[in-house]
Amino acid sequence: MQHKATFITAPAGYGKSTLAGAWVQQTGLPVGWLSLDAGDNDISRFWHYAASAIDRVCQGFVQRVTPHLESLTPGSYEPFLVPFLNELNGMQGQLAFVLDDYHVIRDPNIHASLAFLLDYLPAHVHLYVTSREEVPFGKARQFSRGWAVQLDADDLRFDAQEAAELLRLQEGMGDCPQGQLELLVRRTEGWATGLKLAALSMGKTKPEPFMQDLSGDSSRIGQYLLEEVFESLEPSAQAFLTKCSILQRLCGPLCQAVSGDADSRTKLEQFARAGLFLIPLDAHKEWFRFHQLFADFLQRRWLEREPGEVREAYKAAASWCAEHGFKEDAVDYYLAGRHFSEAIGLLEQMKAIMVKREFSTLRHWLSLIPVAILWEHRYLYFSYILSLLWDNEPLLAESYLQSAEERFRASSGAWTQEERHRFLGNLYYLRNSKATQYDIDVVKGLEYIRLSLRYSPEGPDLLLAPPHMPLSPSIFRSYNGKRGKHLPREVADPFFRSMIEFLTPTGVHDTALVCYGELLYERNELEEAEEHFKLGLQENVHSRHQPEKVYLPAYLYLSRISRARGDRQGAEQWLEAAGKKAADNRAAGVLLFVEAEMAGLRLELGDASAAIKWKNKYALGAHDPVSIFQLFPYSFLVRVLMGEERYEEAWALSDRLLAMAVKGHRPMDALELQVLQALLGHKLGKTEMAVLTLEQALKYAEPDEYIRVFADRGKPVAELLMAYIRMRRKGHVRENEGPSLHFVQRVLSCFGETAPGTGKSADGFDRLERLLTKRELAIFRCMMEGMDNQAIADALTIGMGTLKTHVNHIYGKLQVKNRIEAIRRGKEMLE
Repeated sequence: MQHKATFITAPAGYGKSTLAGAWVQQTGLPVGWLSLDAGDNDISRFWHYAASAIDRVCQGFVQRVTPHLESLTPGSYEPFLVPFLNELNGMQGQLAFVLDDYHVIRDPNIHASLAFLLDYLPAHVHLYVTSREEVPFGKARQFSRGWAVQLDADDLRFDAQEAAELLRLQEGMGDCPQGQLELLVRRTEGWATGLKLAALSMGKTKPEPFMQDLSGDSSRIGQYLLEEVFESLEPSAQAFLTKCSILQRLCGPLCQAVSGDADSRTKLEQFARAGLFLIPLDAHKEWFRFHQLFADFLQRRWLEREPGEVREAYKAAASWCAEHGFKEDAVDYYLAGRHFSEAIGLLEQMKAIMVKREFSTLRHWLSLIPVAILWEHRYLYFSYILSLLWDNEPLLAESYLQSAEERFRASSGAWTQEERHRFLGNLYYLRNSKATQYDIDVVKGLEYIRLSLRYSPEGPDLLLAPPHMPLSPSIFRSYNGKRGKHLPREVADPFFRSMIEFLTPTGVHDTALVCYGELLYERNELEEAEEHFKLGLQENVHSRHQPEKVYLPAYLYLSRISRARGDRQGAEQWLEAAGKKAADNRAAGVLLFVEAEMAGLRLELGDASAAIKWKNKYALGAHDPVSIFQLFPYSFLVRVLMGEERYEEAWALSDRLLAMAVKGHRPMDALELQVLQALLGHKLGKTEMAVLTLEQALKYAEPDEYIRVFADRGKPVAELLMAYIRMRRKGHVRENEGPSLHFVQRVLSCFGETAPGTGKSADGFDRLERLLTKRELAIFRCMMEGMDNQAIADALTIGMGTLKTHVNHIYGKLQVKNRIEAIRRGKEMLE
């Protein structure tokens, strides 16, 4: 346990799993054990199983990390592993975490995520990895620094004394003569499984001739010994084990369906007791799995002799699984046996419940079906493309889209009009997904979604699953957008209305309703936003999979609408409703956000006690590692630190979060953090810096008309806005780089009586701003300060000819003939 990790690497049959199990049992430590198979090459499934394994000895662990699981996407594992590591850090006592049979994992994303985990693994957690191959994530520096230790085949070889003890444990074996024992060890090279197989074989024959036949390398010895053991069994036992060897997991009824043997459960128990490489998977010994070495031997032998029977066995296993509710296992077996029609039929049945599966799993299934067959079922072809898009494979998805367009041009003449329209509806829906998800081009996305609606008004004909996104208090903020690439209402409104119309027939439009409601709220269009949130909640009642992803933001924003209207009681009632629904649905992850919002209401009144209690309950600190999906709780932590007057810590955290929001294309979060930094600068006495920071936020917000991000922070923002207006009037801010005063006045109007009086001066300046261009206004400010033409040209880095042209335009707009009249006219407008 003095190392972070132990890697046990050796070929099959060297006792890697047995060694790891015996070691952790000997230490008495709680152990999270995960036995892996090829189906675990899915980053979401892998870490879900990993969390569940730890949960067996650390109750509540999986519940606490589950809200973050959907942040896992190929190439993006830190957003999940940061909270995962934080939970491990908070555990009391030591923990052993075992990954058994890691050699089956081929996914580079899983390798990379484990490398990250190992770098930050807490000292009280020890990772054990068993594998037939060198693991790809073990780094040389980890061994050189003593963080990790490796055991290989040489370390696991049995010597004569250990072999004698192993043979004595075998039923029916007496003491083996020393000479024969040493010969056995030499011939098997101390290979544990070879010794065990030899013991099983020697129980059926005399030792001397057996030893003479035992020669060759370990693979040949293994094959020889497996054949010896297998041939020694009764024919009925051979047939039973052979037919069941294709099963990933074995239980009595499933084995009966595959083998036809009514006594299957009893046989499983007998073979397990006899040491025939059956490993129990539960305490009741109802489910088992074969040792992989034995399963490989049986399958290879059967495929060589009766390949047709193997296919039928897969079909029988799939039929039993489908009948007993194991639909995902059934799809696996159908595809393994190349029963594509049956697999497609089951996928068709699973359309309604596909939202329970990861897109990466769907991608794996569909990749096993030949493209020609997928094309015959075009909804599956397009579903495969959608899974590629959600699995971060836009280039591969594009190649399939182009292929589909070529096939359409070549063969659609023979299709019915309905087939052509359904094809185009799906094609343009996927084009929309790619444009908005990867190209960040909502204008193009709007064009595609309108085309999709034209051809498929009933919605997409696809296997759908939710995107890999963690629980969030905002849907709108969760979708990427390039900062500075704006979403004006003439683009945003038609896009969202089209998306709602398009998704309504599928019954999954609640997300689009709430997302659009958030945008309306940010633009301070409260009545229309309220309508969308309430309609989203109404439609969300029918959602069977993670409804909290929609009702959480809906309730939170309804609370904010009440708060914006001055109804604090109503704001609290909406939050209480969210908490009650989360309790009813056992959605514990909701509470972190609801409690933060409730504490925020108190914080605005100057009471930081609830916010500090929230911070301590969820163990959040200013120096924690933070992922992009944790921006909300840590942005609120900035406000908590401000309430505690820990301004320097708050600034450092906000700076880190702002850089993350900008890099992660989260413009709304970046805006909120800029507003918080402006308030922090004001608290630190850096008023000019605070005002300039606020100006930058206003400049980014104006094209999209985002108002509430300022208004929701209350009177301190209003005071800064007035300070900004005063600086503009005095010429301390460059006009051509700032937002319009008209937009600033719109933000100020949200404060009502709480905002300092805006007066005639601000109104007059607003009129000047509407009258002159930004360049002309900057020149006019310089004129009012008494600067001559040369000084103005130098200050604004423009030529004298350009300056004189702008000056003449100013005279014309102010209806004056010279500089003195222009200055007098300007002062009249500002009085």
